[in-house]
Amino acid sequence: MEFFARLRERTGPAQLGLCVGLDPTPARLPEWARRHPDPVLAFLRWVIEATAEVAAAYKPNLAFYLALGLSGLETLRAVRAAIPPEIPVILDGKFGDIGWTAEAYAQFAFDILRADAVTLSPFPGPEGLRPFLSREGRGIFLLIRTSNPGAEAVQELGVGGEPFYQALARQVRSWPGSERVGFVVGATVPHALAALRRLAPDRWFLIPGVGPQGGDPETARILAGPPALIAASREILEAPDPGAAARSLVERLRGTAFPSAVARTLARLLYETGCVRFGEFVLKSGQPSPIYLDLRRLVAFPAWLEMVAGMYAALLDRLTFDRLAAIPYAALPIGTAVALRTGRPLLYPRKEAKTYGTAQRIEGDFRPGETVVVLDDVLTTGASKREAIRTLEEAGLRVTDIVVLVDREQGGRQELEAAGYRVHAVITLTALLDALVMEEKILPAERDRIRQALGHEASPSAPGQGTQPVRRDPVAWD
Repeated sequence: MEFFARLRERTGPAQLGLCVGLDPTPARLPEWARRHPDPVLAFLRWVIEATAEVAAAYKPNLAFYLALGLSGLETLRAVRAAIPPEIPVILDGKFGDIGWTAEAYAQFAFDILRADAVTLSPFPGPEGLRPFLSREGRGIFLLIRTSNPGAEAVQELGVGGEPFYQALARQVRSWPGSERVGFVVGATVPHALAALRRLAPDRWFLIPGVGPQGGDPETARILAGPPALIAASREILEAPDPGAAARSLVERLRGTAFPSAVARTLARLLYETGCVRFGEFVLKSGQPSPIYLDLRRLVAFPAWLEMVAGMYAALLDRLTFDRLAAIPYAALPIGTAVALRTGRPLLYPRKEAKTYGTAQRIEGDFRPGETVVVLDDVLTTGASKREAIRTLEEAGLRVTDIVVLVDREQGGRQELEAAGYRVHAVITLTALLDALVMEEKILPAERDRIRQALGHEASPSAPGQGTQPVRRDPVAWD
């Protein structure tokens, strides 16, 4: 069976799995293993037995076995033999050469070690892949955007108006045999996960960098989505119970809630782009507010907009629908980014009918009876959602679900759910404020003051609240 078909079988419908890194460091082995004639082999056999039930793949890193000296390759071969035959093995060698040298690497990886896939450097071009692709049923993971901090110096260089790693991903799609090539993308670069998933919606990702390197597996799950392997080594190998550590990671990958790490990523994104502001504002609903969410600014930050689209996509993945419907104006660029990410068609209800041309109230292609998911940026009272839904339903479309980035928790959800619609939010304002505190963007006292003010928004603001004059946004949609 072909390598990626085996991964699909191993990961099931979720198409998300744990790749256990077998990267031994003798000085960090437990005392009982050091008493064994081959401490590394004894330890890794124990790890394999403990994790085989939940591991979608194993990934021994060649460098750690070379560091063991002459005996290291024999240990690696014995470790390979200890892995159950139904679990794929990825040799992490990061090979990168051409001609006879590349053929020799392929012979070692596939013919001698019997690995099922390898990691390769892309720099030799398609010629460097050819010997590995000549082995039937084997796979490749190509380094596209790595997890190390210094990678930015090369991989983010501009090429034709986009980062080098994105240009590289586009190139690889045209290489011979590219259907057997996955991408290595670091969990520490969430913007790259989102961008590459848009460029390669069906390609397998191998995602290292979780745990000690700072990457979060749940953030990777949400932004990269399936199909993907989340690679973890030290987080499992150095745990008192490797099996329990592996099972815990798998449960996090299978989770449906947006975890605190994702909330913190989103909070930092909104704060640094100026999409969240503090002061004294009046919303379109007429309600005063000490906090204003201006998500129109996301259009100025394409990488962040792609990340936000990935968060919407994770929520939409659970829903059944035919088309997306974005509410003007703030949700239009968001809806476009989500459509590009998911491949789902987009339409939008106009705020007023055209007085020329077709005089349509809805832009985009659709058929009466189809189900649409309504997308918007923020939910406050729900008035704008009801107005948009009315236009859609009058045209014969069916609306069951509404997805927003931020729920301000000011009654909109309850109002819409009472009318029979399901509401889904990436984050609530409460969680956003908590995340801003954790990111040290605001103080706990400021968070508490905002919460108190929002709890009494029907009353006039207390004198002296905020430091900026009251501002009205004439195009605020909610």
